[in-house]
Amino acid sequence: MKAKLGNTTIDFWQISTEKPANEPWLLEAFKTQQLSWSGKLVMSKMEQKKLRENGMQGKDARPVEAAVSWILLYAETGTFANAYPYDIYLVVNQPRIPAFGQIGEYLVKAPDGSLEVYSEKKFHRDLKLL
Repeated sequence: MKAKLGNTTIDFWQISTEKPANEPWLLEAFKTQQLSWSGKLVMSKMEQKKLRENGMQGKDARPVEAAVSWILLYAETGTFANAYPYDIYLVVNQPRIPAFGQIGEYLVKAPDGSLEVYSEKKFHRDLKLL
């Protein structure tokens, strides 16, 4: 989907496990492992199958790697204070600006090509739907 950020037109997607209608940039981000899901270990088999069929599987986490990533997530003071391992987050794997987004929030492709997570409040404040 498209929105205006100032005078620039950008792409965005409301985070969900449903396949996006016309968002090839998003499916490409999953294929290149720029996006992945944090809650894969606790997703139902049906959810995992649906993601795989829709090209939104991302990187497969090994149990040890997933456990370590959750330990690192909790180790960061103040971040995700109310997060639990059974919550499902979209993980934006970027070297400079890693981010986590919950289902219902917005993934925005910035003009420079980086991906950002916007809360609903920030999305409606900063962007205008086209």
